[in-house]
Amino acid sequence: MAQRQILEGYKIIDFTQVLAGPSCTRAMVELGAEVIKLEIAPGGDMTRNLPWIRNGRSGYFIQQNRGKQSLCLNPKTPEGLQIVKDLIKGGDVFIESFSPGAIGRMGLGWEVVHAINPQVVMCSISALGQTGPLSHLPGYDYIAAAYSGILDNIGYPDGPPLLTGMAIGDISTGMNAFGAIMAALLDRSRTQEGQYLDISLLDTYFQMHEVNVQHYSGSEGAMNPTRFGHLHSSIFPIGIFKGRTGYIFLLAVPATWPAFCKVIEREDLIEHPKYATVPLRADNRFDLAAEIQAWCDQQPSDEAIIRKFQEAHLPVAPILSVAQAMSEPHLLERGVVRSIHDRGFGALKIPNIPHRFSKYPDRMELQAPFIGEHNAQVLRKHLGYSDDKIRTLTEAGILHAEPIPAAAQ
Repeated sequence: MAQRQILEGYKIIDFTQVLAGPSCTRAMVELGAEVIKLEIAPGGDMTRNLPWIRNGRSGYFIQQNRGKQSLCLNPKTPEGLQIVKDLIKGGDVFIESFSPGAIGRMGLGWEVVHAINPQVVMCSISALGQTGPLSHLPGYDYIAAAYSGILDNIGYPDGPPLLTGMAIGDISTGMNAFGAIMAALLDRSRTQEGQYLDISLLDTYFQMHEVNVQHYSGSEGAMNPTRFGHLHSSIFPIGIFKGRTGYIFLLAVPATWPAFCKVIEREDLIEHPKYATVPLRADNRFDLAAEIQAWCDQQPSDEAIIRKFQEAHLPVAPILSVAQAMSEPHLLERGVVRSIHDRGFGALKIPNIPHRFSKYPDRMELQAPFIGEHNAQVLRKHLGYSDDKIRTLTEAGILHAEPIPAAAQ
């Protein structure tokens, strides 16, 4: 039988919660891997209670956990811990996202895991990393963003740093973990041995400094990166401008500066003494921005501005709201906005995963699990447990499952 998905046949033991870890394993399950999601009894992943809630189901949880099998247990009991160890024995990847040291205290550190299954790839995801002076501290996305210097570069120079309205660090770290795990599995195919991966939000965030770090280092501190608001401080014109009804992003790199000036009908600016070079345009960006904005103010519509730049094959984009982006034909045609139906929640739109493979173009229809929904299925299939043993573990509180509504069965 032909393989239906690129990761079909791989078994992932997913001991993660909230977002960074689940976003990583979401990509894996979307690509065909069998993902067994370990949830701690009785509440399971905390995101099951995050909005939007409908019919007792969380859209947040659904988005990151579709297609996974939920095994809800108490890992602090000998029986619960043994179940996890036995699953690792037959797994390809073991991924966890507890605070550094917690997985070791639970009895599932790398030395133990490697001894159980020398071929397993173990990945630990944390905010600040498994080593270093800060590693013992609790952390989340914004904590890593703060320590990395990223937050200090968001906002206006005369105002406070600003928060972003999305989990850039969590999702990016999840994708970094995904890439690292795939590389480790490739290495395993050559060496027949697994390895340990330490993936952190802080490392991921610091990697996002495509300009700032080398500018500061290369200039020996003369160039100190900081917040620059809506106008880029070192390469200009790159910035956000006001249209008739909304905001528009405009960009000109050095090679397209003359063409940019032609579009705004100001060819006199191309060799103007204040704007003739990249450093000059950066130093005089507020004056130059006023010239650009004056042209924008004369245009009949936002669409007219966008059309003129597009016809000149220059970068331009409207600043879309979430609602507008969800209705953008390009995103819809490419399936970036994905419409799903959850058996408990109902219809829901979510972001699709970004991976596209020519040999495996189809997306699977998946359902997010109820708490402990797959307890019996996983233990029977992978560990050979009898129904009586599963019932005994459930009655002892080692396993836990929520009732599944009749309408969702």
